[in-house]
Amino acid sequence: MSFDLQLIEPAISPHDEAVAALQSKSLVNPVSGLANDYLNLFNELVMMLEQLPQMPELLDDLLAWRPMTYQEYFSNSKLSGRHSALEAYEQLDASFRRRFETFIAELDVIALASVAQVRRQFRYGAPHDMNLVNSICHRAGEKMRIILIRASRLVNYANLGVYQEPQEAWD
Repeated sequence: MSFDLQLIEPAISPHDEAVAALQSKSLVNPVSGLANDYLNLFNELVMMLEQLPQMPELLDDLLAWRPMTYQEYFSNSKLSGRHSALEAYEQLDASFRRRFETFIAELDVIALASVAQVRRQFRYGAPHDMNLVNSICHRAGEKMRIILIRASRLVNYANLGVYQEPQEAWD
């Protein structure tokens, strides 16, 4: 006795389409118009930096890390809400978008400097001073986490808090 099993694709119901549409839009926080998923680019780097001293096999992945703009990230993404994230980003208030991009620029600078410092330590193979590598990775992770918390608050709470441009605060 043999059975001929055929895979049958399930029919997509209107409910399933509605759920898919909702998930697509759920990437974008309705309060800010930003998608928190973008910050994962930096969260992954922080995890690699913090784990590198114990897991040197992460070195190649760490050295391959490159910054990406919000638009590049979602243009290259496979996430179902990527188009909504890009559209919402274009609709952001210019000063609000600059605030977000300021955090990202800070993260980029710290990230690139940290990766360069690690690269120098591993330039000739295993580093001579693993304590220095540990220190570099630890400090970079701490600095980036502080900025990531601020960026995450902006993504999650937007203008619910009072914000002043740095020059206004200084004046």
